[in-house]
Amino acid sequence: MQSASSSRRPLISELVWSGARRPFAGGLFWSAALAVLLSFTIARSTVTADWVDGIGVIVFVAVGASILMTALALAPVPWSIGLGIGAVVAPVAAVAAAFPTVRAAHPLDQIGFGLFGVWSGRIANGQAASDPSFYLALICLLMFVTGGWLSWCVLRWRNPMLGLVPGAAAFATNVLNFPTDQNGYTLTVLVLTLGLLLWSTYSGSVATAALAQVKLSGDARWDFWESGLAAMAGLIVLGVLLPPLSTTDRTTQVESSLFTSWAQLQQRLNHPIGIGVGPQGSGTTGFSASVSLGGPLLRTRDVVFEYTVSGTYAGPRYFRGLDVTLASQGQWQYPVGGPGLIEAIGQNQAPVYAEPYQKLAVASFNINMVKPPTDFPDLLFYPGLLDRADRPSVAVEVPVPPGTPPEGLDSIDRLSAVKPASSAGNYTVDVEYSTATAAELQAAGTDYPPWVMPLASLPTDGYRSPDAMQRIHALALQIITAAGATNPYDEATAIESYLRSSIFSYTLVPPTAPPGADPLVSFLFDSHAGYCEYFATAMGDMLRSLGIPTRLVNGFGPGQFDAKANAYVVRGEDAHTWVESYFPKYGWIPFEPTNDRVYQTITRGATGVNACLRDNGCDVPIPTGTAVGVAVPHVGRGSGNQDTAGGAGPAGLRLTALDAGTWTKIFAILLAIVLLVLAGVSRYLRPRSVTVVWNRTLTLARMAGSRQRPAETPLEFGRRLQTAFPESTEAVRALTGGFVVAAYAPDEVASSSRAAVMEAWSELRPLLLRRVLARFRRTSGRNL
Repeated sequence: MQSASSSRRPLISELVWSGARRPFAGGLFWSAALAVLLSFTIARSTVTADWVDGIGVIVFVAVGASILMTALALAPVPWSIGLGIGAVVAPVAAVAAAFPTVRAAHPLDQIGFGLFGVWSGRIANGQAASDPSFYLALICLLMFVTGGWLSWCVLRWRNPMLGLVPGAAAFATNVLNFPTDQNGYTLTVLVLTLGLLLWSTYSGSVATAALAQVKLSGDARWDFWESGLAAMAGLIVLGVLLPPLSTTDRTTQVESSLFTSWAQLQQRLNHPIGIGVGPQGSGTTGFSASVSLGGPLLRTRDVVFEYTVSGTYAGPRYFRGLDVTLASQGQWQYPVGGPGLIEAIGQNQAPVYAEPYQKLAVASFNINMVKPPTDFPDLLFYPGLLDRADRPSVAVEVPVPPGTPPEGLDSIDRLSAVKPASSAGNYTVDVEYSTATAAELQAAGTDYPPWVMPLASLPTDGYRSPDAMQRIHALALQIITAAGATNPYDEATAIESYLRSSIFSYTLVPPTAPPGADPLVSFLFDSHAGYCEYFATAMGDMLRSLGIPTRLVNGFGPGQFDAKANAYVVRGEDAHTWVESYFPKYGWIPFEPTNDRVYQTITRGATGVNACLRDNGCDVPIPTGTAVGVAVPHVGRGSGNQDTAGGAGPAGLRLTALDAGTWTKIFAILLAIVLLVLAGVSRYLRPRSVTVVWNRTLTLARMAGSRQRPAETPLEFGRRLQTAFPESTEAVRALTGGFVVAAYAPDEVASSSRAAVMEAWSELRPLLLRRVLARFRRTSGRNL
């Protein structure tokens, strides 16, 4: 029994509950504090990622779990009972934290034991996998495991590496898929993780030595912390030089790495439908050929493309993908494979349009397509009206009125790359955007060309029921009558304003329409809540019911400006649907009906500074001298509810406007310098030879106010130092005596004194340092 007991690995908690070892409780406190802080940081990083609505509650879940498991780890209970309690509390805490969000998403669910059966069915049929409220409960459970498991492993099993596994996986997923605003958390996690590992190793060594009744030398502790400081500084410098602190999201460029593969797997499990796979009923945000009015959506953070602007672009930064013109079976969709006009366009060749439009300006976009949509790998995205592209491409127009062969393209409803048949990589497009004013659009009239008339009405069968069509048309008439609209532009603006009013709200979890009810009718007359597809479909239906040529457009919003990359980054969640109506002489004019408090109504007549205007004969965008131009950056979000930030202005005008990532790197570098200085000081205070020990003693004594006098022997100086600093009498006596022996005795005698000198120095060093600090404080106080 004695042998088995002596081989058992001691637990840190034993040092608290044993009266003889109670002094170590302070070390235990710091272990617990580091575990709680690390759990808090990972939870805050996940909140910043903003996977689903209501995610802020996970911070309380993670911290609460960490505190609970800390108490259980330190309690004198068997480990099986402690973990058992945690396993029971975890799902209860996760459900309780997510319950308000789950209840809001499913208000008709009856509270009771039958609810377990309801959710079991949703999990079995896969419905729960795309339910954001259910996903919130899973994240709460993950955060409970992250915080609780870390504290348990650190404090009970003294194995922080094992405890960090779930937290590291969650954090890697956040950083690689949601790099925005993660720099501070990345630095904090780096520092706290290394600090926790160092402290756990150090405190474990001290605990083991205490249980074995082995005394550690002073230099053993200094060696440990000196190495730790240097390692931490090196890790911080590495983090600044390499992703993620140094760059924007590079997930797709490092797909071979282990962490990226894990993060992408996690992201795919969270979002089982990829970019470009249209949701039916429920799914994820992303580009699609249809405008479906389905169930709840989840955000996808995959980087789709990055872009910069050359010249002044004052139009909306809506990147056109497909013009959605066909209304069929209750939804708008692009007629994939349907009849249409196909025309090849050469590299840097301007397409031939049958109708020359007025009031156009020109700008140029450089686009780096990182990950094309799954179903449309050849699709070239661009804002406004295509002028030319630096890739050979094919333009498609649908539909084309039968029997009227057009003299050139009336519209480009799809632009596809050829040679290669992929949009991946860099391409540049020159685009045109309308600068027509509201007054000019109001006076445009209704002299529509024949080719656009099929887009001025809705099908009388196979789209919606006659009752639904009648209610939608009646609502449109009611809106334009109340607004006093007398022309198509004012009618479109009135309907846009109605949908953007406080009556409607934006949500990724729209209420489910009653069985048999039309989802659009339910949105317009009952729920008044939905995402961009609902708003765009509502406006498109009402405008066509009034005889105004209208189409929807599926593409992407402006994305988010990344100051480090000096470019805009567009992600899957920036997928967006908007409305365009046709106006004679001016062409297709965009409208923004989505009431999400981020996408704003589109300014008419905007040209910006030094715009390249077609009407003035300009054909080439005017360079601005910066990568992103001087236009005011747009703020927007796609179906994924992503807020975006502004861009950079001309050089020299924002010297003090450093972004959070830059400040984080500055702080990281300063912290690394401080750590290296501390490591250098540690090395300075731990000399390896007797002679250097004596020189360090003279230096610290001089800094403390006691300088060696000329011709004063080491023994004489030692006696005077004992008088000046009485608390160091024994250490000074041992050090000076040992130094004299080492310096003047024969070699065989001198070598035996080194150990005594080093031991005396380890005792004298902190005493002299305290004297130096005390003198510094007195000097500083007099100066003040």
